Amino acid sequence: MLLVAFFCTLSAFIMAIMGIVQRPQHLQMLAGIYIVYYVIAIGVVFVILPSKALFSLIIMNVISGVLYLPFLALSSPNVAVETGSGDKRPHVRSQNKGLNVAAGLLALLFVVSLFGAAQTKFGVKPVYNSLKIKTMKTAPLLDKDATPIAIAPKTVRNKMNKAMSAVPNTSYYKLGALQTQVVKGKTVYIAPVEFDGFWRWQRAKKSPGYFMIDATNVNAEPHFIKQSMKYTPSAYLFEDAQRVIYNRFPGWVQEGQPQLEIKDSGEPYFIQTVYKARGVSSRLNYKSLHVVVLNAKTGDTKLYTAAGAPKFINESIASSTAAEMNEIFGWYGNGYFNAHFNKTGVKDPNSNGTEDGVTPVVDKHGDISYFNDFTSPKTSADSTMGYSMINARTGTLTYYTGKNIGVMDSDGAKKIAEKEYVAQKWSATMPIMYNIDGTPTWVVSLLDSTGAFRSYAYIKAADQSVKAYATTATQALDQYRVQLATVGSTASSTTNSKTIKLKGTVERVVVIPNGDNQNVLFAVKGNDTLWTVGTADYPKAVLMKAGDQVKLTGRVNESAKTGTVESYLNQSFK
Repeated sequence: MLLVAFFCTLSAFIMAIMGIVQRPQHLQMLAGIYIVYYVIAIGVVFVILPSKALFSLIIMNVISGVLYLPFLALSSPNVAVETGSGDKRPHVRSQNKGLNVAAGLLALLFVVSLFGAAQTKFGVKPVYNSLKIKTMKTAPLLDKDATPIAIAPKTVRNKMNKAMSAVPNTSYYKLGALQTQVVKGKTVYIAPVEFDGFWRWQRAKKSPGYFMIDATNVNAEPHFIKQSMKYTPSAYLFEDAQRVIYNRFPGWVQEGQPQLEIKDSGEPYFIQTVYKARGVSSRLNYKSLHVVVLNAKTGDTKLYTAAGAPKFINESIASSTAAEMNEIFGWYGNGYFNAHFNKTGVKDPNSNGTEDGVTPVVDKHGDISYFNDFTSPKTSADSTMGYSMINARTGTLTYYTGKNIGVMDSDGAKKIAEKEYVAQKWSATMPIMYNIDGTPTWVVSLLDSTGAFRSYAYIKAADQSVKAYATTATQALDQYRVQLATVGSTASSTTNSKTIKLKGTVERVVVIPNGDNQNVLFAVKGNDTLWTVGTADYPKAVLMKAGDQVKLTGRVNESAKTGTVESYLNQSFK
């Protein structure tokens, strides 16, 4: 880091040998100042941990050079140089070659640093090109038995803080960062128990463990897992997890903060997303994303590619990195100046109200992705342009568009969900879009003022009047599918449907208003499909009752077990 100061001092020594510096005491002063300065600089580096990437080294040397230059000017004497010739009286001007050398070197580094800063700021197109992007027109399907993450981070943190009394010497510690993970096939939140300051770290020496809670059960309570951890982000000196990773891999730039991941056996690790910067800049190269895995007990570290990390690592890509990827993808596909002037093709990622601006989603295979939707940069726009799912291990960004164009964005979905409970002052959070029976649907969690989970809201993205609320995901999904059936929007719009003919006895009937008309929902004995027939097409259908013999043709959505009647005859009605 101290190349400038080093070369300045070296030039003073050379000048002394050449006889340019005529008073040794100045040389001693310069050497003493450099030693003090060097010790201070080591302390600064120890605290802030700057990467040893080229751009970072140049910036640190420019800063150190600017700070050191006044000391060099004060401690190095001016040397008198005679000028002129002939009978004229010679002129004397002062000259400090050491200061000139230092100033020239500093100026050169400053110009290079400006070039690197310009590359970092404006050269966003190569960063965009380093993204692994896939574009899809069909939204991912929500399996009938799938359960979205039920508990919001705010609720989890409240519960875990209340459970801190289970930690021995609890006054020494505080709750660390939350992390979503799949452990033994279950989606959970985990959070390390961290040290609450330097003196408490001095007394405790080791963290006693971490908390874990089921992320899909609104009634779940956190459990404290005893796992002694020596190396954590809140430890100090050479037991600081970030410092250990920095010392082992100083040439890699750290992205975000170390985060806890655990094996199925419960053994804790801290992982850190890292990357190699591009040239003389700090531009991120998403193709070079790696992860450092640190054993929290032994301090052993290993470097892997993001996708090649051990299987128990669910999130090689930090959530903060995923949020940055969405920013680059949405704004800078056509360059920096287009993003801020023409705005051609610009998509603005919504924050979704989450801590990092992305929402974790776990699929049926146990893979975690980060969800984020995009809207128009126009402030008046409230419709989504599409949304992304970023694989937390590979970093692949899948952008879903097509059917989602023209539907409300996540902010709109949250507002719709909250309108049902204005008096209770419940707040909506963690909006995620799914394809339910061929229909883009927002799934939103509602929390009360204490952060406790209260309800799911399923809202049709293209029609805010179609929505369902329930305290469990299964109940909300079933009610929502009934709502879809009442407006006739499922079977005809999904590719997972077929036309059948049916004859049988009506077993159950219910009539539901639908604008100026009514929808009749009925079940036929021996058939597990919920059928819908509209009175706009068949006015006498409202007179249907249990025991009637009906004959119909309709389209059935096999996954949802709902059907829309295309032709209908009540053989019992005369």
